[in-house]
Amino acid sequence: MSKVENRLYADPRLVDLYDLLNAGDWDYAFYEKQIGSQSRRVLDLGCGTGTFALRLAAAGHRVLAVDPSPMMIKHARQRPGASRVQWIVGDVSSVPTSPPFDVVTMTGHAFQCLLTDDEVIATLRTSRELLTAGGKFMFETRNPSVQSWRAWTPAISARSVQSNEHGPVDVFHECTAVADQFVEFETHYMFHRDNTRQNSKSRLRFMSREDLADDIRTAGFRDVEWFGDWNGGPFLKATSTEIIAICGT
Repeated sequence: MSKVENRLYADPRLVDLYDLLNAGDWDYAFYEKQIGSQSRRVLDLGCGTGTFALRLAAAGHRVLAVDPSPMMIKHARQRPGASRVQWIVGDVSSVPTSPPFDVVTMTGHAFQCLLTDDEVIATLRTSRELLTAGGKFMFETRNPSVQSWRAWTPAISARSVQSNEHGPVDVFHECTAVADQFVEFETHYMFHRDNTRQNSKSRLRFMSREDLADDIRTAGFRDVEWFGDWNGGPFLKATSTEIIAICGT
């Protein structure tokens, strides 16, 4: 599921579970390769617990990381190496306009939490304005043609993780509504240590590549490279699980 979801991470227990439930670095490895080894000034939007921001900082990049969840930023600031990163609670509108960035990233399907046309255009346009000449904005969203939400059922999505802080936790997702570009779902948690349950409701937007391309042009980007998977394969509308956009100024 998304690494950043609507209002989901106000609960510290769910922040603690975040990295366990989102293990794997194929997306980070892909974007890190796109950024390159030369030191860059990077803005990481929707940074979550800061895993990617810390990874980039350790590689020598100068990183400003932003997330709308105060709990996420609090957690990130407590991690080893956190002093290398500048942390801000907010969104793209909270970012200082100077000095400009070489790269803006938005990982973990955070782009799908932009639910309105105004939010999408504002994020794209402001990211464009924050970039240097030749800079890039990198993000991904799930391909709606594949209908990945069909796997968001209790039977398919159920999993268990072992948390140092909270013991064993069972988790599953349940899609509750699909309408136009919008998918609503619930995430269910069972904390066995204290025998408590928690449910969280979320809504994501699934935009087509065609609609994304229109908005990217409207925001002022000059070109876009499209990929369909984290191995760098081409985007194929019928089969690619991801729509990965590398937008250049």
